[in-house]
Formats: sequence, structure tokens, C-alpha cells
Amino acid sequence: MTAETNGPPQSESDRKGPVETTGNFPTARFGAPRCSGCSRITFSLAILLTILLAQSIPRTSSAATLQSPRTILWAWHRSEDLSYIDPREFAVAYLACSVLLSGNEVRTNWRQQPLKVPERTILMPVVRVDTDPKQTPTLDSKMVRNLTGLIARIASRPRSSRIQVDFDARLSERDFYRQLLTEVRQTVPAQMPLSITALASWCLFDNWLANLPVSETVPMMFSLGTERTKVLNYFRSGKQFLHPGCCDALGVSLEDSEVNALMIPLSKQRKIPPRLYVFTRSAWTREKVETVRLLAGDP
Repeated sequence: MTAETNGPPQSESDRKGPVETTGNFPTARFGAPRCSGCSRITFSLAILLTILLAQSIPRTSSAATLQSPRTILWAWHRSEDLSYIDPREFAVAYLACSVLLSGNEVRTNWRQQPLKVPERTILMPVVRVDTDPKQTPTLDSKMVRNLTGLIARIASRPRSSRIQVDFDARLSERDFYRQLLTEVRQTVPAQMPLSITALASWCLFDNWLANLPVSETVPMMFSLGTERTKVLNYFRSGKQFLHPGCCDALGVSLEDSEVNALMIPLSKQRKIPPRLYVFTRSAWTREKVETVRLLAGDP
């Protein structure tokens, strides 16, 4: 039996959406249509639709209380067929919604592409957040509340092991991000882990992550940009991430063999190897999943 779900990091076009299920679950679509230039009423209706549809699916056991596999496949903005994976080996983190903060609006773009996974697969919805460069967002308390409500409702989806927020916050956006994560942590159930992605520089040269109320920080060791050489040379010297919270998980791209050959063996030297998140620039295939299995294998 397989489950289909419509909803991680992106290079700009690839960056990491509603869930359809079959099998023992009734077919349903989480989320709402794209809310372009959301008015207060439209945004409220989108949230209401999410709640009603999520409540229409029976809950069995809470995935947040189950042991999640330590290898997680990121499924981004495209159709994905992962019906062949072993749920004991792989969890799936799927893009549930992309959010654009623009002016005083929280604009949502819900996942529409199908995602097929085995019925017992542990799922992790991901919310990607960006800010509008053409219309500076207010980043005020109202925006924090609206975005918190959205994230909390996505986190309540069945079979969700944790909720992940993917936001490359600029220096001027960090206070807002810290406030957002604090509100989310206080809103979602205590047993629901809160995960965030992090730029590699945040874990190395910029220790602003200290004391964030999160359960997991996933350093993204791909799309390193102008700091690539600096970052890789740092790790070639045998060092680990400076921020301890960045040592429990690792995000890599299947296509970046140079980084993978360096970082994955290094991570396996830790007393407790980190959870491995893997992104790919194109659709997952059996061959790609087998490559991930070999990368994540025992040292």
C-alpha cells in the first residue's frame, strides 16, 4: 500500500508542500490554493480549509512519538514517487508550503505535486519562508502570529514526526525569526520536535543560533556560494561544527560529491552519528535512493 502526498533546500529554483493519501486513509488534499496577495479574509479561509481537511483524516498513532529513521529524503517542488522505499530505513521531509512575507501579508503557495510513499513512512512537513525583496515585510507581532498559526496547523498533519522550518534569515530578520520559533515552540505540542535548516556559516562563523528553542538544527552543506572554499578547508582540518546544536544532523545534496566525500565520513566519527538529510536537484529514482543507502551505511 502506498500513500500519496502533495507538499528541502532549494538552489533558487530547487529550494524545498498538501498531502494525498490512499490505502487505509481516505483521499484528501491538505492545504489551499495559492493565496496571491492574501487579504485577511482569504488568509483566514486558507487556514480554515487546512484545519477542516486535516481533521477529516483519522489519526492512528502519533508519529512524533515513534522512532524515526536516521536518513531523511527531502522532497521538494515536483512530483515524487518514493513508493518503493523501506520505511524502516528512510523518512521523508516534504515541502508542504512555501511562504512569502511581503509587506503586511503572509502569502502562501501550497504544494500541489503528488508524493507517493509507503503507508508506514514517517513524514516531516517543511515550511519554506522567504521575504519579498520588492516589498519589505513588516516582521511585526501580527505576522509572527499568522505564520505561527500556519506552521502549527501543518505540524498537526497525520504521520508527522516533526515540523521543519527552512528560512535563510538575514541579519535584520533574526529577531523576527527567533520570536517566530519561540511562538511555534509554545504552540505546537511539546512532544512534536521543531527542526530548522541552517546555513553552514551559522554553525561555524556566526553563533547566533545559541538558545534557539529548537530540537534540531540541520546545517545545509550544499549551495555554499562564495564561502565554499573557506568552509571546506575548515572541515578538511578535521574540525567539527562550532555550534554543538549543529552536530546532531547534516544536510547534503546528492549531486555534491566533493562535500559528501568530506562531510559524511567526518560525521560518522561522532559518538552518535547525525541524522542525515539528503536533497536532490531532480526527481528521486531507485538508483538515487540506493546511492543514499550506501552513503548512509555503517562507517
